[in-house]
Amino acid sequence: MLNLAFQIRNKRESPFFKLNFSALRFFLSDFLVGIYYYKGMSLIKSIVISGATHGNEKTGVELVRKWQSYPEIFEKVCPSANVQLVLANPLAMRLNRRYVNQDLNRSFSENSLSIQGESLCYEINRAKELNEMFGKKGKCTKTDLLIDVHNTTSNMGACLILSEKNPFTTMASAEIVKEFPETRIYFQPEERLASPYFGTIAKADICLEVGPQAHGTLLASLFELTEKIVLRYLELVEDYNKGLFEKREAKLVEVFTQWKDLDYPRDASGNICAMIHPDRQGADFKELKEGDKIFKTFDGQDILYHGETVFPVFVNEAAYYEKKIAMSLTKRTMESW
Repeated sequence: MLNLAFQIRNKRESPFFKLNFSALRFFLSDFLVGIYYYKGMSLIKSIVISGATHGNEKTGVELVRKWQSYPEIFEKVCPSANVQLVLANPLAMRLNRRYVNQDLNRSFSENSLSIQGESLCYEINRAKELNEMFGKKGKCTKTDLLIDVHNTTSNMGACLILSEKNPFTTMASAEIVKEFPETRIYFQPEERLASPYFGTIAKADICLEVGPQAHGTLLASLFELTEKIVLRYLELVEDYNKGLFEKREAKLVEVFTQWKDLDYPRDASGNICAMIHPDRQGADFKELKEGDKIFKTFDGQDILYHGETVFPVFVNEAAYYEKKIAMSLTKRTMESW
C-alpha cells in the first residue's frame, strides 16, 4: 500500500501526469458545459430588436430609427451577438395607426403563419414575411432573443413581459428590476407555437411595455428609460455568453402572473355602461381586493369588486377597448430568479 501511494505521488509530480491531468480537467469542464447548454442554456448569438409592431407606438419606432443610424453601438455593448433591427409594421407606422387590417401582434400563431398564398390582410402577409426573416417559428428559428418595444396608455412604468421562464430572460429581468425601480415583471405564459405574439417566433423574448404615453406621441423621459433598459439587456447578454451568469446569486423578485382579463360592464345591447373608477385609474400593479371600487356608471353609481385579491395591469388601455378588456388581472408572487 505504501509502495502504491509512493508510485501515485511520483506520477503526480511527473510532467506527463500533470499534462494528462490538465487535459482531463479541461475535458470534464467542456463536458459539463455541454450538459449545461443541452439543458437550455445555449449561447445567445442572434438578437432582434423591434419597434412599430404597433405603428403608433412611437418610442420603439424612434429608438430603432436612432440605432439604425448608429449600429456600431451594438459592437460596444454586445459584441458576441449579431443584433438586427426591424420596424415591424412600416405601413401602419407611416399612417400613425396601430394597424392597417388587424393587430400584427395577434398574427403570429402557427395557424395564421400557415395560411397559404397572399392574404387580403396586410398584417397576415407581414407576419409571414417577418417569420421568414427571423424564424421560422419553432425549435429551429434563426433568432435566439427578440426584444419588442411597445407603449401603453396605462400607468405601467416600464413593464417587462415574459412569455416563458427562460434561463436568460428570468435572470436578466431580475437584474433589471433591481437596477431600475420603474420596472415590473409581468409573466404571461404562452404556448409558443399557438401564441399570436411576434416575440414567440424567437427562442426567447422580452416585450417591453412603457407608459403611460398617448399613442402617436413621444415622451423624452420614457424614451430615455427604454433606451437604457434595452442596452442593459444587451450588456447582460454579453455577460451571459461569457458564462458570468453561472456566478450570479438568485434574486428575490416580485412577479405578476396573468390570471384573466376583465371587460367593462355592458348593457343588454352590448354597450359599455360604466367607466374605470377614479380610485382605480392609474393604479396598475396596485392591490384590488373584495369591496374596492372598480367601475363608475355614467349616472355616478359605484361598482364594487367581488373576488379574490388581484393586481390589475393595463388599466383603461386605449387600444384594448376594441378587445373588450378594461384591465388584466394578475396574481403577485415573490420568486427567486
